[in-house]
Amino acid sequence: MRSPVQRYLENIVEACAGTDGEVAGYIPELAAADPDRFALCLATVDGRVYEVGDTDLTYSIQSISKPFTYALALQDSGMKDVMAKVGVEPSGDAFNEISLAPGTGRPFNPMINAGAITTSSLVTGDDSQQRFERVLRGFGRFAGRDLSVDESIFTSELDTAHRNRAIAHMLREFSILEGDPEQVLSQYVRQCSIAVDTRDLALMAATLANGGVQPRTHEEVLDPQLVEHVLSVMTTCGMYDAAGDWVTAVGMPAKSGVSGGIIGVLPGQVGIAVFSPRLDEHGNSARGVTLFERMSHDMELHIMHVSRGSRSALRSSYSLAEARSRRRRTPQEQESLDAVSQRCRVYELHGDLLFSGAESVVRSIVDDEPELVIVDFTHVNEIAEVSRLTLISLRDLLREAGAEAVVVDPGNVIPDPDAGTADATRRFDDVPSAIAWAEDELIARHCADLELSDPVAEHPLLSRLSDHALDVVRAAMTERTYAEGDVVLPAGGPFAGIHLIAEGRAVAYDRGPDGSRLTLVTMEPGTSFGELALGTDDVQETEIVAATGLRVFRLSAKDLERITHEDPAVGLQVWQAIARDGYRVADRALHRGATRSS
Repeated sequence: MRSPVQRYLENIVEACAGTDGEVAGYIPELAAADPDRFALCLATVDGRVYEVGDTDLTYSIQSISKPFTYALALQDSGMKDVMAKVGVEPSGDAFNEISLAPGTGRPFNPMINAGAITTSSLVTGDDSQQRFERVLRGFGRFAGRDLSVDESIFTSELDTAHRNRAIAHMLREFSILEGDPEQVLSQYVRQCSIAVDTRDLALMAATLANGGVQPRTHEEVLDPQLVEHVLSVMTTCGMYDAAGDWVTAVGMPAKSGVSGGIIGVLPGQVGIAVFSPRLDEHGNSARGVTLFERMSHDMELHIMHVSRGSRSALRSSYSLAEARSRRRRTPQEQESLDAVSQRCRVYELHGDLLFSGAESVVRSIVDDEPELVIVDFTHVNEIAEVSRLTLISLRDLLREAGAEAVVVDPGNVIPDPDAGTADATRRFDDVPSAIAWAEDELIARHCADLELSDPVAEHPLLSRLSDHALDVVRAAMTERTYAEGDVVLPAGGPFAGIHLIAEGRAVAYDRGPDGSRLTLVTMEPGTSFGELALGTDDVQETEIVAATGLRVFRLSAKDLERITHEDPAVGLQVWQAIARDGYRVADRALHRGATRSS
């Protein structure tokens, strides 16, 4: 089954097609690029990647290299030494502007070319070759795989790097660069020529989103404090003279490159990468900007979006094998449910459900492939619109696959657009009620042939009696019917005998400290009630009420005592049956409790 996240990305790519713009013409190799190639990747902080388009197409990283080289320079030379050479103030200028801070000669920030050339020189290494090898290895650690250089791009770009050459010599004049500026320039151009695909860029961005830990290799590539610093500079300077528009419309740290790539980082959630070679007047991918604006709006990705958040949206996940309802069922039903209980799973959510949380929940459900899904929103505080739409889309996809999802939502935090129609999602106020529904649904789907043709002879309590004993018990039993809501056995009364349910449902209630009714167990055909009073000094401690129209066969306390005295052999069989059934119920309850707690 396709993920709703994948379907959403495919839909917005189609909706954002046909953007204008021109490829970068000042580098011959880039000028020859196919302007209509496209790729979009979204990588979560736990390593899941969603892809659309030419995601395995490689191209040069260009200026997207700048934040990663800056990160390595900070790691190698330290914040103080790097800040002495490069500032962090937005310049308001184009990426290739020849401008330095008055007096100091420092580049304004590491995202413009002057600053990026400088930070390349601050990476550890005895010469430019060693420094580049450090950069190449570092980029590979961010991407999670070894990378290489596109030599044709390197040669083409170095041959035409007149403006950057002027910047490098000017930096040497102000002693910002030390040594031969031509070697530093060559290192910088080679760094921009590292070949990546859009999946690499998304995972590099996701590494920053994940506090410096690569989502797939789980290696800490960068110290979290340095990640915070790099993302701050990306936010204010990463999109050059369009940084203000970007922060307002998109609202996430980002970096673009003239080959057509853009990366965006939403801390703690996702890294996003788009590739489309047509550039706008600022040198940013025109279609990429449009897509980021659309995703930020739809998915509420703006960093200024206020949310309390939580460590994980998925609080707990388990199947019906680990948590059954409190209904007493026949051994045949229990056996059948045991065989199919893994087909239903419960997903308990909590916190504020943003996109990343909804994505992780949806992914779990898609990967588990359950037939029935119970999503518990009891502990969810707020839900983003994109999360609601993603979960509704999942419900529709489940139905297409013959599955079904229901929700536990007492606070109505996820309103259903189909409420009041046949397409509405079934809703419950608590998880036990939803689990009971799921058990009934599984029985209806897979165990429909379990009806008892003889509710007395086939009842689990009596099924092991001898023919003679069964005849004696059957002759003593009386059939009784009750309407919905009738009290069958009041609490506090004496032991009134054993009641075998033939049709309908009964509920056992207790009273809470405030006098309110507490549901203990729901009982269905093939189960019995009344006999537990034998273990409580012959006092009926719970109230038994008909939940529906109810038909029972009763062996009264007086008849049970009579049979025990008149035919001790039959009485022994009946008492053994009562004890056996009590142990069976207790054992199943203990087993389920132990499994659930583990």
